[in-house]
Amino acid sequence: MSRRVVVTGAEGFVGWHLRCRLRALSGDQVVGLDRAALQHADTAQAALAAAEVVIHVAGVNRGSDGDVAEGNRLAAHQLAAACDAAGVTPHVVYANSIHAASDTAYGLGKRAAADVLAAWADRHGTTFVDVRLPNLFGEHGRPHYNSFVATFCHLWATGGAPAVSNDREVPLLHAQRAAAEL
Repeated sequence: MSRRVVVTGAEGFVGWHLRCRLRALSGDQVVGLDRAALQHADTAQAALAAAEVVIHVAGVNRGSDGDVAEGNRLAAHQLAAACDAAGVTPHVVYANSIHAASDTAYGLGKRAAADVLAAWADRHGTTFVDVRLPNLFGEHGRPHYNSFVATFCHLWATGGAPAVSNDREVPLLHAQRAAAEL
């Protein structure tokens, strides 16, 4: 039996891999909901109609500190409000980050988004899964945007010199593996 699975951020780095994987390996009806559509209540509500699972991958990783922190929290609120408006209580899987443990703008925003979604799921008696992903790399990684690995490689390939700060081991995960985990 086919489930309706909504993937927010379906055109993004992880969302693209996730959407492709679900369509190739499951019989689920996969509906993409990008960050812009999530901001339009009617569009989001229509996408979420009859959703059994939502995998929330949409987020903000660039901009001012305020934009990043608030953008992630706001996207979670928009998702919760759209689920309420659609009258659905899907299982929610959240593509969080290991950076949620930090006090950076990105970490604070990701942590706040998890809190919003966990509280919503608790109020509605549904499942919330918080998947904390490490640093990602892979196809569709964009330099200076969604993967420090892509940035590092791009700089080397174009004659630049990547700067290393806080030299330490960094946990990595390929975007395809992240999609499999989600």
